[in-house]
Amino acid sequence: MSIEVRNITKKFGKFTALNDVSLQVEPGELIALLGPSGSGKTTLLRIIAGLEFPDSGPAQVLFHGEDVTPRPASERKAGFAFQHYALFRHMNVFENIAFGLRVRPRDQRPAESDIQKRVGDLLKLIQLEPLGNRFPSQLSGGQRQRVALARALAVEPKVLLLDEPFGALDAQVRKELRRWLRRLHDEIHVTTLFVTHDQEEALEVADRVVVMNEGRIEQIGTPEQVYDEPANPFVLHFLGHVNLFRGRVAEGSVKVGDTEIRLRDPNEVPYLTDTATVYFRPHDVTVNASPDGPATIAAIVKHVNAAGPVVRLSLTRRDDGSHFDVELPREQWRSLQRQPGQEVFVHLQKVRVFAESQTIQTDGFTI
Repeated sequence: MSIEVRNITKKFGKFTALNDVSLQVEPGELIALLGPSGSGKTTLLRIIAGLEFPDSGPAQVLFHGEDVTPRPASERKAGFAFQHYALFRHMNVFENIAFGLRVRPRDQRPAESDIQKRVGDLLKLIQLEPLGNRFPSQLSGGQRQRVALARALAVEPKVLLLDEPFGALDAQVRKELRRWLRRLHDEIHVTTLFVTHDQEEALEVADRVVVMNEGRIEQIGTPEQVYDEPANPFVLHFLGHVNLFRGRVAEGSVKVGDTEIRLRDPNEVPYLTDTATVYFRPHDVTVNASPDGPATIAAIVKHVNAAGPVVRLSLTRRDDGSHFDVELPREQWRSLQRQPGQEVFVHLQKVRVFAESQTIQTDGFTI
């Protein structure tokens, strides 16, 4: 089942939750709506579900090409699971899952034998077969969330919509359940959208990630695309830690303090002669005891955090004293034999430059 939203705008008083948003979801895709609080991701999900409606105008919600914009949630056949489970405390696990089937109109309600089989199959799918007679209070948080997902699946929805499905769980359970959700999706192939503000969760689970901010879509792409090829500084900052240096683009180079990075083709950006910002992630570097190529920053080691497999260094640039962070494999750091207060040379392997809304290419790496 494909989903398409066209020109969706939604305001709550003076606050614009969504501003002319359009999105196409292919059948069987698992899509993450990712963004900070207030970015509009939950509002978009609720409009797709039919729990909210867009403001008047050309807005449309289409399921497999069929316009469902005016239809309420009860007529859209969308399964919806909330962050806080919303299980019925007086019903056991089996009856919670069966609820959506039992409340159907009599002429649409499955036979009792079909309900028993359907719920049994779902209990097996969520790996809770022995717990069908337990009540929600007797389950762990992760188990309750799986029951909530099974209840949403029981009605055989055309699409599955999940609002921060793991947000109320601790970090370790979240990791386990997101791997479980990915395996579940690969098994049932129902078109799924889930809302999250957890970048790691979105990048690990989704087929494509929709990065949202202030009611707009900033970028849509595979996890690799949005992480390695961010469309703008917001996406770059939101998807993990990043360092930034101020520089200038002039005469075919990006100049950062005493360091000069040559552009691959100066003729591609002849108008860029003003200030620019150079971005790079802490792990996209090598650190040496001596200079290594033109894109090398001389720095002083200020602090070393060697706990775990990755060593994290706090450094200051030799030329202007500005702070930045780098991450190295433990063995590489040991081979350097450097201590706080000593000098190192940081070679920037992969950087990006944003200047006047343009993305530039450099010789040998993207900036």
